[in-house]
Amino acid sequence: MRSLALLFALVLLAGCSIDGEEDGTPVTSDELRQLVLQPADVPRVFIRFDEGRQRTAEQPVGRADMSRLGRQGGWKARYRRSGTTQTKGPLVIASLVDVFDSAGGAEDEFGALQDDLRAGGLGWRPVESPQLGDEVFAMTHVQGSGPSKVDFFHVAWRDDNVVASVAINGFGGKVELADAVGLARRQDRRIARFVGS
Repeated sequence: MRSLALLFALVLLAGCSIDGEEDGTPVTSDELRQLVLQPADVPRVFIRFDEGRQRTAEQPVGRADMSRLGRQGGWKARYRRSGTTQTKGPLVIASLVDVFDSAGGAEDEFGALQDDLRAGGLGWRPVESPQLGDEVFAMTHVQGSGPSKVDFFHVAWRDDNVVASVAINGFGGKVELADAVGLARRQDRRIARFVGS
């Protein structure tokens, strides 16, 4: 139980944001909510336990200004399921998005997000990045040891003026990068409809 509580607490700390369109028109809540993973995008065993606009407290340290770099808004959706140390696949999924009023603002945010993970002190290390969006990175880190060891994977990408990420975790050896990439591709298909409109 303690290990599962740790999983949920650590995923809540993962942050990223999204908000905006190229013409500077504010992104509506209805548009934002469609850019993150929906219940139909994840296996039916998952329960959405957190969903809505990102708040100031959820922004990265040193970048709490909600309108930084022309940011228009952000949305979040987090899912969890019960499991044991033998459960294959992720136990927690976090899907986030931030929209900016220009691709330049999104590029700067994307670079800062990479820097945040590297400098965060949790030991994130790069892994092979999938082909996704205009630019992408993937990272992993391990928490703990023994049977309750937890593996984390984080895939973040930029599509034009949108920055998005999928973060997952699960018990050691039971979850892999491919799990995160598959979910990221589903979210990216949603974003492609928005960016192409």
